[in-house]
Amino acid sequence: MTRRKNTMNLIGDPWIPVIFEEGVTRLVGLQELYEKAEVIRDLILNPPQRISVMRLLICISQAALDGPTDEDDWLSCRELIIPESLKYLEARRGKFELFGEQPFLQVKDLDPIDNATLDKLDFGLASGNNPTLFDHGADKEGRPHQPAWIALMLLTYQCFSPGGRIGVTTWGRTKTGNGSSEHAPCLESSPMHSILRGEHLAHTIHLNLLTREQVKTLPGGQWGVPIWDAFPSSQQGEDVNALTHSYLGRLVPLSRAILLHPASTYCTLANGLSYPKLPAGREPMVTVVLKGKGNNQKPAYLNINLSRHAWRELGSLLNLNRMGVAGGALALDHLVALGGQTVDFWVGGLVADRGKLLDVAEWNFSLPLKLLDSTQIEKYRKGVEKANQGESCLRDAIGKYCNYLKAEAGGFKAKAVSAYWTTLDAGHKKLIDIACNPCAPMEQWREFLIKTIHDTYGQACPHETSRQIQAFAVGRRALRIGRTDA
Repeated sequence: MTRRKNTMNLIGDPWIPVIFEEGVTRLVGLQELYEKAEVIRDLILNPPQRISVMRLLICISQAALDGPTDEDDWLSCRELIIPESLKYLEARRGKFELFGEQPFLQVKDLDPIDNATLDKLDFGLASGNNPTLFDHGADKEGRPHQPAWIALMLLTYQCFSPGGRIGVTTWGRTKTGNGSSEHAPCLESSPMHSILRGEHLAHTIHLNLLTREQVKTLPGGQWGVPIWDAFPSSQQGEDVNALTHSYLGRLVPLSRAILLHPASTYCTLANGLSYPKLPAGREPMVTVVLKGKGNNQKPAYLNINLSRHAWRELGSLLNLNRMGVAGGALALDHLVALGGQTVDFWVGGLVADRGKLLDVAEWNFSLPLKLLDSTQIEKYRKGVEKANQGESCLRDAIGKYCNYLKAEAGGFKAKAVSAYWTTLDAGHKKLIDIACNPCAPMEQWREFLIKTIHDTYGQACPHETSRQIQAFAVGRRALRIGRTDA
């Protein structure tokens, strides 16, 4: 046992890292966060933590407003977010205690088995599915952690915990499953989560609220209530179905049944509630694409590829032409009604391979609102297609070069392709500018791609000896990208 502070209220006590407009950084509780939301510049969190805290703030604000109802209501509700959210939190202060009679995001009625250390809640510490490579402070008895740390990790773990083997205990009178668990809702398919960012945190919260009309377009279309206002008595029942199938019920999930102890490095960890997956359930901050052809098309989350920069996915991320559950994050629809020239667009998430966590990723874009126009985004998609053609040409050219020399092409291709995309990653704003300018021909982008593949080919393939020069000339003939019609 390790002694620590045994009281913690997420409303009054500081636990969320933020940066203020003047550059000061510190922890704040939910009450101070809302009171000072107009002078807080941003959250200081890694991708899964940012997503989890934003979901909590959106859930609190939407429950406090009981809306907004429609787009007109959304436009006018910005000034109500802070006072209504503070009023809402004050009435529920007891429901945001980390320890006590109604512990936050925990199951009080669990039979304690103390089968996991608190380290398990932090994806960056060595425990369970997490590797020990970069964590040299691992201890089989776990490490003591302060309540502020526990609160943030608990929230993030409920949103992003990976599937796999898990402890079994009893919740009330029923067992918590057979010892296996699925990914938490935010980790399903390792998706790209999208968040619109405003001039300060209050603006950011407002940009990411959904209207009741938007929620009706989600599978099930139910508004619902947050988990803390309708905590289930077991893993089954009508109350569980209402939580797992509704918008507010899914925003802050209870994917794991957890019970913490105020003075211990151990906790009880078992399976929690099961949340519907696509197409029965859809995460509103995530992009859904259609995969397959014809009648075999199925919706799937646009997942993070650690080897690909997110600019190559903007054509899907910014898709407002919705087909069923397919399309970009629902909050993007608000941008159509907003003035201004640009929008700050954050994309990120956590990547897992089955039950193994691989890495986090995030990207920030300052995007012209013109790019949301269907004509401009289609122009952008064609530019990405041309870039992919460039990679194919480069691979083909290197293959011909190596074939002439009777050399193995694998290493040459990998090095060249990596260099090619590194150059395009640094220059992708050229494509954004061209796509947003109706007078700018796509030929400008094609010329940039041609120069890049020629430069990359020249750097990857030695051409000093006479035989290398001959091979180089043979391969170079394949470096062609067809003209575009835009």
